[in-house]
Amino acid sequence: MPSRAETRERSRRALITAAIDLIAAQGYRAATVEAIAAKAGLTTGAVYSGFGGKRELFAAAVEHCRAERPLDLSGDTPVEVLRNFGTAMAAAGSTSDTRRLFRFEAELAPLVLHDPVFAERLSADPMVDALTEALVGTGVTQHHAERVAMSAAALARGLLQQWLLRGAEVDAELVTTACGALAGLLELEGLRGV
Repeated sequence: MPSRAETRERSRRALITAAIDLIAAQGYRAATVEAIAAKAGLTTGAVYSGFGGKRELFAAAVEHCRAERPLDLSGDTPVEVLRNFGTAMAAAGSTSDTRRLFRFEAELAPLVLHDPVFAERLSADPMVDALTEALVGTGVTQHHAERVAMSAAALARGLLQQWLLRGAEVDAELVTTACGALAGLLELEGLRGV
């Protein structure tokens, strides 16, 4: 028989998965607490006792999604790291599961714009943090690495968003090429070969 903690964790995962599925399919406003709980096979009380409400469940789901995306950030130079990042993002964008996660995460923007507390809570971005760390590992200063990492993440997310909107009209290789093109920024900043 599962322990109380195991049952609570299983319920938490089920609610996060249900929230991601419904919010990606219907949008944040249309995905009700009742529908999320029903999809998870739980009661609305589980949402409120586990998360405090829909907004906190959404924040937990965003944090879960961001933590679940492994990326290849290997490379001996900043340019190699960025090209590998672009390749990883392009590969991720080609799977329906990742597109579902990006549709879900796209619901974040309106909430962040209208809720500074929510924005502060979700300001940490594991993708940017990991890319910054990889760039620092190649000798780029922390400040420049953060700037380039935020730019690369924004570029990749923007291209993936267009991919979701326009499908095959957006070339998957564009993600890799565009992230690799950030090498130009590195050169302008005098960082190439650091």
